[in-house]
Amino acid sequence: MSIIPKKLAKTMKSDRVSAIWIIPIVTLIIGVWMLYSHFADQGQRFTLIAHDASGIVAGKTVIKSRSVEVGIVENVTLSEDYKQVVIEGQIYKGMQALLNNDSVFWIVKPQIGREGITGLGTLLSGVYIELISGNDKETFNNKPFNLLDSPPLSGPADAGIRVNLESDQSGVIPRGASVMFRGFKVGSVETSDFDIDSRKMKYQLFIAKPYDRLVTQNVRFWKEGGVNLSLSPKGASLEVPSLDVLLSGGISFDVPEGSKFGDPVTTLTTYKLYEDKKSIKDSQYTDYTEFLLFFTDSISGLSEGAPVEYRGIRLGTVSEVPFYNDPMMSKTSILSYNIPVLIRIEPGRLSDLIDGQIDLAGLIMKEQKNGLRAALKSSNLFTGALYVDLDFYSDLDDKYNENETKQYGFETIATVPAGLSQLQAKLIQTLDNFNKLPLDQTINEFNKSLQKSQELMASLTTIVNSKEMQNLPKDIKATIESLNSTLKSVQPGSTLNNQLKADLQKFEQVMDQLNPLLETLNDKSNSLIFAAPKKEDPQPKAKGN
Repeated sequence: MSIIPKKLAKTMKSDRVSAIWIIPIVTLIIGVWMLYSHFADQGQRFTLIAHDASGIVAGKTVIKSRSVEVGIVENVTLSEDYKQVVIEGQIYKGMQALLNNDSVFWIVKPQIGREGITGLGTLLSGVYIELISGNDKETFNNKPFNLLDSPPLSGPADAGIRVNLESDQSGVIPRGASVMFRGFKVGSVETSDFDIDSRKMKYQLFIAKPYDRLVTQNVRFWKEGGVNLSLSPKGASLEVPSLDVLLSGGISFDVPEGSKFGDPVTTLTTYKLYEDKKSIKDSQYTDYTEFLLFFTDSISGLSEGAPVEYRGIRLGTVSEVPFYNDPMMSKTSILSYNIPVLIRIEPGRLSDLIDGQIDLAGLIMKEQKNGLRAALKSSNLFTGALYVDLDFYSDLDDKYNENETKQYGFETIATVPAGLSQLQAKLIQTLDNFNKLPLDQTINEFNKSLQKSQELMASLTTIVNSKEMQNLPKDIKATIESLNSTLKSVQPGSTLNNQLKADLQKFEQVMDQLNPLLETLNDKSNSLIFAAPKKEDPQPKAKGN
């Protein structure tokens, strides 16, 4: 057995890197590059909030702007309270400028609306989300957007002006209805909502440029729609709007007649929405004096806005029907006095007719001593509408009670019953007088007279039916024939008539001969015994004697 000497191994430290690390290093570099490339190629991410996700599929539903694909939907989930849908999307790289804080998104799908049928192309390709870029160029704040069910009527980048309207009237003007100026469409209704707190309808209108210059401080907005038939002393007037306005309604605006346009307004200025065009003229009379009237007649047919006139000239407007305030309710019962009505006397209505200012309220208070009174009169026989008429009544001169010039904090105008009420009172008085007549006694006397008349008629019937009465016509006929023969005998040309004429002529001759004798006897009654004195012949007298 040989003995081999043992040697110890020596260890040495190497400065070279092992080639085995090349592969993981290269793999790491490729992974980092791919990760960077993935995030670098990604665009801006955003979030949409919707009521439902009908037709939206993650990874398939695209986002378009002007029919160009600019993004895609990545994820669709429910919110934490499960009441909304949260849609996460991404805008492609290079398209991030489209995403601003005021951008608008809506879903495009088949719909039937006022403009007809839209979105038919999505029946084959599926729904997609449309994007309109906004004007807000500030840094994107990543706040969620609301996904609309229908396209907006105007984009955030459209030039124009937006105004707000408030209305306490019944009826709703739908979104998309036309906004018109003198019949020409200049905008549309963007939103239509009901405010529960104020209990008013609130609208937002968009009026496109250049028509936004028509919206000034003095314009008034009113509702359009429906057929308007009005009757006036000038005749009947029928206004029929366009078919679009007739079906869905609309809003018009203009300045009241005779007013100027005024200064421009800023966006989102709030206006009042009036019922019709006629009522906007009343809105310009802001200077007025209130008067309180108490009527004994029924106020059925008298409504707020009815005119107050003096012999056909409008002086004011009925403000409230009926009118009650705390002093009234605290002093007496609501049924213990006449019906109170509050009116407004507006002197500006006379300024359109007469130059200069007139103290119309003071004049009314003064003229009540001379018989000026208020009465209810009918303005339309078909509708039964009433108005307040001021006029002078001569029988009421110096009968005004000055202690009643002011009641419950308002100046008052004394009233008289309406003409119809006066006629009704006279008719009732006539009927009362008729009821006081002794009709029973009169009817009894009439019945007795009627009974005697019947007895007389019976007697006459007996006489007529008698033989003497039946022979009477024959005797009358014979008498008439005899009288006719006699009359014929004395007619001109008959023998009797000629004989009568001859006898009359002879009678005249005899009278001519007897005339001197009668004159002599008249002068001396005894001339038949003693000779009558001779008379001298009459001598002619000279001229002038």
